[in-house]
Amino acid sequence: MNHLRRAAVVAALVWGVAAWAQGPPPKDGGGPGLMGSGPPPGPPAFVGQMFPPAMVMQHQQEIGLRPAQIDAIKHAMAETQQRLVDLQWELESESEALGKLLAADRVDEATVLVKLAKVTSIEQQVKQVNFTLLVRIKNTLDPEQQATLRALRRPPSGPPGGPPPA
Repeated sequence: MNHLRRAAVVAALVWGVAAWAQGPPPKDGGGPGLMGSGPPPGPPAFVGQMFPPAMVMQHQQEIGLRPAQIDAIKHAMAETQQRLVDLQWELESESEALGKLLAADRVDEATVLVKLAKVTSIEQQVKQVNFTLLVRIKNTLDPEQQATLRALRRPPSGPPGGPPPA
């Protein structure tokens, strides 16, 4: 894989993990979910306890990230990137196969459900790989660094007596 392509994959990985870890979308900005049941749910609240790679990179000097920590995070990101590339190929292949099954005028329900199970299993693996990266990053940071990142993540509060945050 050439360096430009690898950089694009890493950027997509970092952006994806950061977006996933940021929390649910605003309640008033989401469209209807499945069968009109309201906005789709965002990531679970526990994801907010993690620190996305982009945030750690952006604040590395503020939190005093040490060279060994940087190396450990880079290593974890490289492992994650390789695993995600493999899973993406597998997911695309299985999704294409599912699409072909669904393109028929009459669909064999049992066959389609088996293929769907395979696709959703791969999607689950993608989530697990991404979450593993977040856990490894958090475990690389010391408690003081984590506290600083938490403080940086909180939106600034207004002056006392001012309007509550929207």
